[in-house]
Amino acid sequence: MPLKFENIDCAPNGKPIIRLNFSKTDQYGTGKVLPISEELLGLLNQWKGIAGNQGYILRSINKHGHIGGSLNPASISTILKTLQEGLKSGSNQQTLSGHSFRVGATLDLLEQGESLEKIIIRGGWQSDSTAMKYTRIWCF
Repeated sequence: MPLKFENIDCAPNGKPIIRLNFSKTDQYGTGKVLPISEELLGLLNQWKGIAGNQGYILRSINKHGHIGGSLNPASISTILKTLQEGLKSGSNQQTLSGHSFRVGATLDLLEQGESLEKIIIRGGWQSDSTAMKYTRIWCF
């Protein structure tokens, strides 16, 4: 997901957004607007001041603190697994992956009382089958 600082913008109503020009669920590049909180906007602006005004938001940082130009997508799973090991979670815990964010976001929306239709729209799914799979597990 190539999120860039240049994709941070404001919606017509003045609320902060990130434009997602391409994703796993939008392989033809139709594009999508993701609303973000003012708090996240503030954090992104802080990071922008550190990492530079342009380029990718997600970047590598080596052990010497050097900030790279991008982040290998495979690094997300490695980082999550390292964090999970550090938490010493129970052995029956499923391994985290980049996909865990999609599942977690779906469940957060469900707990907030959002409708299935809104969950599907926010998740970017073309049909309700994937969202239903996630929510069904949580409900039982």
